[in-house]
Amino acid sequence: SDFQPNLPNSSNQLFVRGNKRTDGKYAICFSLKDNDLKEQYVSLCWDIIDCTFKVENQKIGVKSAIKRFVLWQKLLAESREKNLSETAAKGLIGELYVLKNICIKQYGLSKAIAGWIGPLLSDRDFEYEDKWLESKFVSLSKDNIKISSLDQLDTEKEGYLILCRAEKTSLTDERGITLNSLIQSVLDMIENDENTSTLFRNRIILAGWSAEEEQAKQPYIIHRLECYCVKDNSFPRIRRSQIHSEIVNGEYALSIP
Repeated sequence: SDFQPNLPNSSNQLFVRGNKRTDGKYAICFSLKDNDLKEQYVSLCWDIIDCTFKVENQKIGVKSAIKRFVLWQKLLAESREKNLSETAAKGLIGELYVLKNICIKQYGLSKAIAGWIGPLLSDRDFEYEDKWLESKFVSLSKDNIKISSLDQLDTEKEGYLILCRAEKTSLTDERGITLNSLIQSVLDMIENDENTSTLFRNRIILAGWSAEEEQAKQPYIIHRLECYCVKDNSFPRIRRSQIHSEIVNGEYALSIP
């Protein structure tokens, strides 16, 4: 860039430095310190390239690169401290099942996967030009769902809340779908599209997936998808415009019946 960027701090996994080049421009260097994270680091690099290569404004490009780096930095730090939780694995199964059975069929492979932004800590799992989608993994017996933030359903654009009704099953049940098998089925669909394949791999790693995790091997039976249209005031939701501005965050539960 032509200006000195504001650098994020280094961490135990990644070293950050900035310097002025001989041509007068500034450069940021991200270096891996933990060699056990090589695969994730390569995905980090590709993801930064993917989120910036079409950006023409220099300030926006630098800001996007640093923002994406900080997101990966947080993920890599957490990956050294904890395994993929059961809740996170279920949520990822729900998102991927919706991606494969709804989004890819409606938008095609590349557009569907590009619109899957749940791993980027977005308010909603999928964002497209005409609508958004939010996936919730729900057991058959559960009669309520958690809306994890005030912003998750607070949007003027019409969208869909999709409940993925599923139950845990045994390793010998042939009907069972695991996180690993679901990911592989999507990879098989996009194996001839290198850019889309790279983007998808970046997303699943960013979501905290590792094929060796026990939760990634646990099979579930997906019984059905239940879709609810969210628009206007016909759907029950909390809107920021309806609450005091001093309330900055919160979550709530919706009765499914």
